[in-house]
Amino acid sequence: MTLEERRMKWNKRKIERRNRMIRKYSVRFLIAVSFLLTVANIIFFLSKPVNAKEEKPMIKYYTSVEVKQGETLTSIAKEHTLGYSSVSDYIEEVKFMNSLKDVNDIRAGQKLYVPYYSTEIKP
Repeated sequence: MTLEERRMKWNKRKIERRNRMIRKYSVRFLIAVSFLLTVANIIFFLSKPVNAKEEKPMIKYYTSVEVKQGETLTSIAKEHTLGYSSVSDYIEEVKFMNSLKDVNDIRAGQKLYVPYYSTEIKP
């Protein structure tokens, strides 16, 4: 066997050894990554904060109210604004629903349709 043949044989063995190590460490790496992903999924999906309360969805309903003496649209709005970002947003919706041009367009005895939010499911 010539020197050149021995070198080629040695290089071939070296390449084969390197390929075996690459396969060996690739499998170990994939197993480690799979394990870490499994643990992360378990932690993420199955854990809940200790004080977590299930929030019930807010459902929008409509009702009619009778304006009492001395009541204003603002005072009525303050009673029903749960679920709205502001009293003024609520007042604008009530004005639109009741075709009111101004907040002062209401009088005692008048019926107004007003929206409100509740977590209770009503028929």
